[in-house]
Amino acid sequence: MVHPRTPGTPKDGHLARPHRRAVEFARDNGAPAIEAYPLDNGDAKVDLTMAYAGIRKNFERAGFTKAADTTSVLAGHPRILMRLGLR
Repeated sequence: MVHPRTPGTPKDGHLARPHRRAVEFARDNGAPAIEAYPLDNGDAKVDLTMAYAGIRKNFERAGFTKAADTTSVLAGHPRILMRLGLR
């Protein structure tokens, strides 16, 4: 899983440097895509202890698009499948 931003890091395009490297590594090794399962919280606040999965808005800023709904719910918010195509 790639998180768009690690707490405490500068806001440098919403993907912290180690995570951008993970995307580069996946791309360089032929992965067709990277998937994530963030919360779809709209504009509602999310308790930071439950935000470990990330939130949709940040993944969208990083170029991910919604691929599907899931049946998973975390902290009262649905989780969705998001995908970043690498090819």
